[in-house]
Amino acid sequence: MFFGADMDLNPENVGITRLILTFAQFMFILFPSIILVMLQDNNLKETFRLKKPKMSVFLFAVLGILVIQPFLQVYMYYQNELIFNLPFGKELITQLKELFDTLESTTEKLVTANSVPEFIMIVVVIAVTPAICEEFLFRGLVFKNFEKMIPASKAIFFTGLLFALFHFHPFNLIPLTVLGIFLTLVVYHSGSIYTAVVCHFLNNFISALAVFIYGKDSFGTDTASNMTSEEQLQFLILGVISLGIFIFTVIMIRKFSVMKDQSINLPPAAHE
Repeated sequence: MFFGADMDLNPENVGITRLILTFAQFMFILFPSIILVMLQDNNLKETFRLKKPKMSVFLFAVLGILVIQPFLQVYMYYQNELIFNLPFGKELITQLKELFDTLESTTEKLVTANSVPEFIMIVVVIAVTPAICEEFLFRGLVFKNFEKMIPASKAIFFTGLLFALFHFHPFNLIPLTVLGIFLTLVVYHSGSIYTAVVCHFLNNFISALAVFIYGKDSFGTDTASNMTSEEQLQFLILGVISLGIFIFTVIMIRKFSVMKDQSINLPPAAHE
């Protein structure tokens, strides 16, 4: 707008729009988070957990973010099937769906690449930048302040919920909440924000890569509806297996948590 450019996305201005979005995340998410921590007189390294993660937890966290993807796709399909077949509120739901479809069509233009160099730029915009900026905000500033007021388990939940609400997409609220809670959980148990940064990057990179290769980042409702009964059964089984392995990774993350190491290393008086 400042330079008098056309605000409708087209091949001529999509590149500058990507740069603006990247700049905006650093300027209005990352930098304010750092400034607010400094104004609170908090230690940046401690608040943002800028330390090497416990490697066992880090590896299970990466495994978890990879294996949860099929389950989230299955969940989204059946959620949409349920919502759009409700006997009431169809008109409102349809209007909301049309609104978010319009927003997603704009997003698709931003994440669609016609060459490898353009794909690399998209990865920087939608994977690298959010992985850094959003993690410093939510798993750094927000999570640390929640920890000061409420127990860790509640702090993890509310940080994940705020992360989901921040993205302002009601149809993706549950999957985003699951991801937000998981990202907070791995920061808490690995002792490092870098664990969440890597997991967040991988989650967004998978979507960017799917769009680059297949032209979409998930199974759409139309695609899933066109599957045969046998294919839908396999689709469901894949989701169940995905969830099972994900739960296993969460159990292992808690088992190897740095919080247990800290408890073991505390002197007897500290335990009391």
